[in-house]
Amino acid sequence: MKMKPEKYSKDKQILKKHVAAIHIGAKLSLLQRKLVNALLYNAYDQLLTAKEHKISASVLCEMIGFDSHNSAYLKGALKGLMETVVEFDVLEDDGETSWEAMVLLPYAKLKGGVCTYRYEQSLAEKLYHPDVYSKINLSVLREMKSAHALVLYENCYRYVDIAHTPWWDVDVFRKLMSVDQLTSYKQFKLLNRAVIQPAMKEVNELSNIQLELETKRKGRTVTGLRFIIRPNPQLSLIGMDTEDDITQMPAYKALMAEGVSKTLARAWVLEHDEEYIFEKLDLASSQAASGKITSSKAGFLRAAVEQDFHNENAQKKKHLEVVQTAKAEREKLERKLEALKKAQRDAETGYRRSCVEMIEEAFQALPETQGDLVMKEFQLGLGSHIYVDAFKKSGWKDRLNAVEIRNFWSARGVSFPSTADWAQKNGSVEPDVLKAQIDELEEQLKQPVKLV
Repeated sequence: MKMKPEKYSKDKQILKKHVAAIHIGAKLSLLQRKLVNALLYNAYDQLLTAKEHKISASVLCEMIGFDSHNSAYLKGALKGLMETVVEFDVLEDDGETSWEAMVLLPYAKLKGGVCTYRYEQSLAEKLYHPDVYSKINLSVLREMKSAHALVLYENCYRYVDIAHTPWWDVDVFRKLMSVDQLTSYKQFKLLNRAVIQPAMKEVNELSNIQLELETKRKGRTVTGLRFIIRPNPQLSLIGMDTEDDITQMPAYKALMAEGVSKTLARAWVLEHDEEYIFEKLDLASSQAASGKITSSKAGFLRAAVEQDFHNENAQKKKHLEVVQTAKAEREKLERKLEALKKAQRDAETGYRRSCVEMIEEAFQALPETQGDLVMKEFQLGLGSHIYVDAFKKSGWKDRLNAVEIRNFWSARGVSFPSTADWAQKNGSVEPDVLKAQIDELEEQLKQPVKLV
């Protein structure tokens, strides 16, 4: 028996989270991070008194802004939480730090449109601890489009009362953002451009706070960072009433036009996505037109919605469209990858040519008697005849010895621009930035194609 869909107010959902829980270092997807918040919100009042918690699957999807009726995807996300080990480093009252580890979600079940789940008792106690809550607005979380933005919001909002986060070591922050295993982000400038700035932009545009980055340096190296936190006066968090929102949906209006009651229409729209509703409406209309409905059209429509009747031709067409869309998306990503690789090659070639021009200019400025001596001096440092032969063939333009050539002339006083300065001056993109984008895109293309 399906659970009756609950009503909830999107603009009044404030979730209290244990401080340590926010520092989960697990590699969770955006959907899984939203699930963590929604499941805790639903269970919070009975977190210590009930062994199991229940929620309508449709309401759960609505809470996290998951618009698909794809139960397999939801099951996969729940399974991911069940396979995630959470580590806690908590400062105890005696001043010592204790470490604990446990499974984030030990049990989950989907049946009859209802999600049943449990927490391990020790985790439940941490999540319920009354002294270390962080109030997080779920109406903000459901709007987030990237995991990095969601993590940044969670970890900054708990400090909104003191207007800034503590100083975080850069390595700690990388782990917090789940990018500590990606070599592309070892350099802070790449971490800042590809992770921090996009996440800050999303938080500033979608949430009730505004963030500003501050960094701490040791020499030229960034060693720490923190965020200044201010209220966002441009964003109202007063969401639309759920009932008003539903009555404006095309699926709701279409059901009303078929004579479905307001209560049933609301329940169906909350329980299912609009594509599902229109599929059943089309099926009922086609069956009625062909004279295959022996009872009433409204009765057939109710059975079609609640028992998930399928139109075979529509299903085949939908599957074909999904396959074609997936293929087109992959081809689009592959074209983007090739374009990035070409841009990287062009940037590297352009930077190398610029350096060669500076070297040639410095070489030509030498007195005539020193030219041969300088070339011989460089060749003596190469060692292997392979590198010497390559240099004799191509001179200062030799690509095989390009790094050694730049180092040699740098030691003689030639000041080469950094790749970042060169890129900015020439209206190009820094090769290292392009490499990070290539690595991320190649990882994305390794993922299996999901067909709904």
